Amino acid sequence: MTFFGVTYYPDQWPKSTWDETFAQIKETGFNLVRFGEMSWDWVEPEEGKFDFSGLDQALALCQKHGLKVLLGVPTCQAPSWLIHKYPDTRPVAEDGTLYPEYGPRPNVCKDHPIYQKLATRLTQKLAQRYHRHPALLYWQIDNEPVYPPLDATVLKDYCHCPHTQKAFQKWAKSKYKTLDQINEAWGTKFWTTTFSKFEEITPPRAGFWEAVSPHIFLDWYRFKSERLRDWLAFLKQEIRKYDKTHKIGTNGFIGICARVPDHDILAEAMDWYGIDLYPKGNRMEDLEVAMFADLFRSYCRGEFHITELQGGQNVRWGNPDFVEGPEIKRWVEILLSRGATTLLFHAWRPALFGSETNGFGILKPDGSPTRRLEIIKQILNPKSKILNKFKILNPKSKIAIIYHRSGEVQCYQEQGPPRGVSGQWATVREDIGLLYGFNSILGAYRLIYQKDEAIDFLQERHLNEGNLNYKTIIFPNPYVLSQKQYQNLKKFVLRGGTLITEARFGLKDENAHLYPTPLIEDLLEVTYDHFEITPDGFLDVLEDYPKKKQLIIKKAGKGKVIYANFSLFLEIRKGSKKSLSLLKKHLENY
Repeated sequence: MTFFGVTYYPDQWPKSTWDETFAQIKETGFNLVRFGEMSWDWVEPEEGKFDFSGLDQALALCQKHGLKVLLGVPTCQAPSWLIHKYPDTRPVAEDGTLYPEYGPRPNVCKDHPIYQKLATRLTQKLAQRYHRHPALLYWQIDNEPVYPPLDATVLKDYCHCPHTQKAFQKWAKSKYKTLDQINEAWGTKFWTTTFSKFEEITPPRAGFWEAVSPHIFLDWYRFKSERLRDWLAFLKQEIRKYDKTHKIGTNGFIGICARVPDHDILAEAMDWYGIDLYPKGNRMEDLEVAMFADLFRSYCRGEFHITELQGGQNVRWGNPDFVEGPEIKRWVEILLSRGATTLLFHAWRPALFGSETNGFGILKPDGSPTRRLEIIKQILNPKSKILNKFKILNPKSKIAIIYHRSGEVQCYQEQGPPRGVSGQWATVREDIGLLYGFNSILGAYRLIYQKDEAIDFLQERHLNEGNLNYKTIIFPNPYVLSQKQYQNLKKFVLRGGTLITEARFGLKDENAHLYPTPLIEDLLEVTYDHFEITPDGFLDVLEDYPKKKQLIIKKAGKGKVIYANFSLFLEIRKGSKKSLSLLKKHLENY
């Protein structure tokens, strides 16, 4: 069964309107409501003083109207009483700047023991009280879990408080075991950085162009994702002490590595994982909606959810173009074709106050209907062609695209945040830095996109496991590659697979150390000279080959490699029809 629902926050509306609102939500055709994930102060207005009367009433009304509930555990944003009583729980930037007490989120450091204690107690209270409630369908822990900043316009890095630093030291010791191995992996002989004690280890606090170690930087990003994963897994286990039945998950949003964790790591212990998707807000064409749905489905070990689908006009962030209504039908068709089992719109009505005032609502601010509502009613009609078309769907793909998170982080680290400079430094180019990873996979996706056909994405864990059961694998931005990952890809080719890849294949290992001999030499039996940065991206220069853009096709075992010595997928993303047609003929059978 597919669940269709909507976000509606009862605590932000008069109680006298709740009954009618839930009745209208049910009448629309929805069978699920999401709330609670941003309301810590609603259920605990003062430390240790809990008031569940409002939440009790909201759940009772949902039960009355035959609505199921995705109930949020509101640990993502600390209430004002917590921040003011325990001010050192605020996240700390690399330069010592404290994150704001309220407004931006998350406003609290998840590594702080006081926060952890209070968030654990809150989780236990909610699980103990509601685990048998007839209206409960799913639990959502946290909301879009990240380390600050959530906003891409903030260039500071968080958190550098003593608690996070201590956790980073412990993580490094657990991963590398000895200081010798840490110093080797992080290249600390360069510029006198050798650590003689674990206590000397600190997160990378230098600016991107101030000689920050790319190796520590890469592990810092891995640490933050794994730390969030472990926290989510801990909260899940706290719920499991009371509730052995209901599925537990969380949600994430699309974005560049500068501000989002590795979703594949966060989703590891979750029964479901969801994407918050704002196609108009992000100026997304249908192809991009499909791509991000396919990408997020690949993260899921359990169910794939759409936790927030744009229901109305964006405010505060992103593109404010009006959502008319018909485009919603297209989005729903695309998302169902990609295997979403639960789809929730955000939100029922636009907020009348707060940082998202007048944003995202399906209805008008006064609660009156819109064309968007009528379109959604048509979609949810039991006789709807959309629902019947995708009623039983298990997306299968013969072709896959690799999204290599470590390679994306490295491209970002080498270029830094976009900004103009003068003097000896080259101007930052976000197309080959900050956005290179995503633009490259978008280009690869454009190459093979078809409206109702899902495409699989492979993560680093898939390359490590070696279960590459596809006819063709496309590998954009192949800059970082471990020996194990490379050997598994090579086996895939030798056994009959086709690998399509591009410039800078296997130049760096998993620690971002430069290979003395790039892996591309073994793969293609060529001699690699260097790469150059061009207006179009990167260009590999090979000995005995002309210095120009070209495709090299190499048979190996029962399979073959199709290698572009330039940024092929970035060019396709930018609209190059020549690069697109160059590869299309090699994909006719896929």
